[in-house]
Amino acid sequence: MPTHPTRQSVPEGDDLFGIYRNMVLYDFQKEFHSGFFVSYYRNFTIPSTAKVLAERGEMQHRPMKRSYDTAIVIHEIITGGFDSERGQAMIELLRRVHKGVPGTSEDFMYVLMTLLVLPLRWIEKHGWRKLTSLEEQAAVAFYAELGRRMGLADAAPETLEEAGRFLDEYEDRKLAPSPEGAMLLDSTVEAIKIRLPKPLQPMTLRVLALMMDKPQVTTALGLKRSPRWLQVIFNAVVRCRAIRARMQPLPTNPAFVPGKIAVSVYPGGYTLDQIGPKAS
Repeated sequence: MPTHPTRQSVPEGDDLFGIYRNMVLYDFQKEFHSGFFVSYYRNFTIPSTAKVLAERGEMQHRPMKRSYDTAIVIHEIITGGFDSERGQAMIELLRRVHKGVPGTSEDFMYVLMTLLVLPLRWIEKHGWRKLTSLEEQAAVAFYAELGRRMGLADAAPETLEEAGRFLDEYEDRKLAPSPEGAMLLDSTVEAIKIRLPKPLQPMTLRVLALMMDKPQVTTALGLKRSPRWLQVIFNAVVRCRAIRARMQPLPTNPAFVPGKIAVSVYPGGYTLDQIGPKAS
């Protein structure tokens, strides 16, 4: 069976941030898309976080914009780098929108770790190949630096194993359904639905439940747990997609191009000043 080579050579040479950029934009495009999707909805499963999000109102009033803006911010930083003009603008936006937000440094670190750990777990389970240790190191390094740039007091985990343990232990203590989490999920159903193939759109919530990696997460979202036979079918379908990807050439076009995203919120593309809530 033909297989892709493992790309370890990127324009930045041995730069870990460049390796992570290559993973997201090229080698694991579909996997990161799904993994970031899972991490986005993780915020609704922590009652204290869901309460803060509900009080701010952005997800209820502009769910589509909030969903796309979240993806744009992280992809802008990944693509341009921390010290690029666009990357710095997005980091400043993150600092601004999080200023004064209730929560401990552990709470903010958890959100950061969902972005690190959950996409890599998706790749480990559903990817067209396994990650290399260098790729894992690159992902950890990227989010450690992002945490530093955002001013988190606590040091980020130094290995993927530590990051996963932090995430799991935090969730063991705090995962729970809440009225705010249920309301946020209801507000964002349409944002989930339009991303799915048309035949699956009537089953949007079922698909979301199938994507979650822990039954406790499904419960915390207020969704029904899927029967085992349906989970087996879902995993088989995703696995077939991975096998097809393994047989095909590596993508040559990046998954994200700054300023260019053809979606209903930004049909003609976007400028950075359009991203995020308006400054007060």
